[in-house]
Amino acid sequence: MQKQQGITILLLMLGLASISLGMALKNVFEYSPIVGWFLGTFIFIVNSFYKGKNLRNKGATNVK
Repeated sequence: MQKQQGITILLLMLGLASISLGMALKNVFEYSPIVGWFLGTFIFIVNSFYKGKNLRNKGATNVK
């Protein structure tokens, strides 16, 4: 269980970091905010699918 929670937290932090880094570099690269937001949103969507899959698998093992 700890490994699954760790991966979820890692993905959340990575999503936040990509958005923050994109916004921080807006004066250096012209399209960095757009790239940061798209990458962060993609990571959050991946995290949602990962967490949903784990919850579904956890529910299936409790039924047995």
